[in-house]
Amino acid sequence: MTKAKSNVMTDFVAPIAVLVIICVVMSALLALTNSATAPIIEEAERKANEAARLEVLPDADSFEKVEAAGLPDAVKEVYQASNGAGYTFSLTTTGYGGKNTLKMTIGIDAEGKLTGVKVLSHKETPGLGSKVTTEESFYGQFPGLDAAGAAAADTISGATFSSNYYKAAIADAFAAFEQVKG
Repeated sequence: MTKAKSNVMTDFVAPIAVLVIICVVMSALLALTNSATAPIIEEAERKANEAARLEVLPDADSFEKVEAAGLPDAVKEVYQASNGAGYTFSLTTTGYGGKNTLKMTIGIDAEGKLTGVKVLSHKETPGLGSKVTTEESFYGQFPGLDAAGAAAADTISGATFSSNYYKAAIADAFAAFEQVKG
């Protein structure tokens, strides 16, 4: 038996070229898929945020975005109800899951009372830290409270980190409210 001669082209260059072509084609397909789905995802997110604003400030008829400088870092967007019912605050803040892991929408009426809190997404510990979104005895205590009342609200035993992050986000919303009101 004779041993076949090794050819650099067939042994090394061809497999690398095939892999590069596969990577380029797959990257192009992923970019095409992303460009096709990005507007759909953006519209769905816009509708979810609008629904969350209406849920946390039910007396509002529509919303106008408020531009303000010097807001707390966690506050990403502020909307004022067109009929003067109050404000909503979109926050992305630190949770027990890490930085930017707790996304919330908070409503505060014109008198400075909390009208609602909705957690849009979180990465809190399932079954423990996630209780801030599932236990009405916790999240149900906030509507109707002012800043001082929200700060003094009870935490969830065993999930105090998540509870405190939740309360800190509410405090940031009240700080932003003080800046944008009236």
